Amino acid sequence: MIAKILHHLRPLIVSMLTILLCFAVLDGIWLGLIAQSWYQTEMASLLRNEFIQWPWLVFYLSYSAVVLVLTVIANREKPWWYAGIDGAFLGLASYGAYNLTNYSIIEGYSLFITLVDWSWGIFVTSMSAIAGWWGFNLKTKPN
Repeated sequence: MIAKILHHLRPLIVSMLTILLCFAVLDGIWLGLIAQSWYQTEMASLLRNEFIQWPWLVFYLSYSAVVLVLTVIANREKPWWYAGIDGAFLGLASYGAYNLTNYSIIEGYSLFITLVDWSWGIFVTSMSAIAGWWGFNLKTKPN
């Protein structure tokens, strides 16, 4: 019985871990190397001296779970690009809601950051969905 449960859980766990890893690596490169100066320049007056860590963890875990359900599981029997397309649409909606709301209500939240971060969200969500699809569909030999 436990073996059957683990057999069905394994693809979900591998997929979730793959999504988290992809998201963390890409976001680390993006925020740490590529776009760091843009965010610091454009949002200097809005940034804290020390970041609060727990909201990042909550976001990464919850968003990755949503990516798993809406893009990977929904497309598990379709080609990988379906997960990528659905991931792009999910990123379009979620990062769009975040950035457009910020732009409309936070003085100093620039249109440049709105568009750059929104585009990034579409890309990173799509790539994480594709990685999650591959993790879910990874063929492993049963024990």
